[in-house]
Amino acid sequence: MATYALTDLLRALRTLHKEPPRLVFVHSSLFQLGLLQGATPAAIPELIYETLREHLGPQATIAVPTFNFGFCRGELFDRTSTPSRQMGALAEFVRTLPHARRSAHPMQSIAAVGPLAAALTAPDTAGAFERGGSFDTLIEYDAQILTLGCGLERVSLVHWAEERVGVPYRAWKSFCSPYRSAGVARMRTYKMYARDLSLGLQANITPLTAALTHNRQLHQHRLGAAHLTSVSSRDFVNTAIALLEANPWALVTHSGTDGSLSPGGL
Repeated sequence: MATYALTDLLRALRTLHKEPPRLVFVHSSLFQLGLLQGATPAAIPELIYETLREHLGPQATIAVPTFNFGFCRGELFDRTSTPSRQMGALAEFVRTLPHARRSAHPMQSIAAVGPLAAALTAPDTAGAFERGGSFDTLIEYDAQILTLGCGLERVSLVHWAEERVGVPYRAWKSFCSPYRSAGVARMRTYKMYARDLSLGLQANITPLTAALTHNRQLHQHRLGAAHLTSVSSRDFVNTAIALLEANPWALVTHSGTDGSLSPGGL
């Protein structure tokens, strides 16, 4: 298996960012990078975070997706303690940092640490990608999207573009389940623009990656067995919208899957 050192990671980050951004939105799959030299698996998320913080400096804000779709199945969402699911070890590490803040949406939340964390996580909108919501705020600040070990297929801001265009393969679906915040539990209703699995589609981010690369807006650097990528959130969503307006099916392809409206995923 490929290996890399923290010095390699720091060098890659400095190659991607000539000027460290004040806000990054990080999607990661650390296992795909390979083995971090001299580190146990349990220690890797903290070491990656510390290296990222060294690169960005203390005044930068680091945000991560902390999605959990248990609320769709009637499970209690506790804004403080409900873990993220399938978002990667780094995202969960950031969520549990002492000064981390988490946004309110029980299915599609983000966690953030840094000066902009309060502004990012304060909105409480019925849909996570609505105007005025946390993802909208990320774009207002033009967060730099950073992927570690994964591609743009993991970048959740694609849903923001899908909602703005009103793609035909998604529809609004509401969920009412137990919700706890600041120690107070009650029933709450939130909604999501869920994908219709009966159409047999899966995400196809290749056209978006190609367009961003063609426009020289996507920056990439190899590390270990995979890559780091960086792109402006505004460039990402504006390019996605342009593709979807030209063809609302541009970012999906047939998968042969049958089902119903999916509460999560791309």
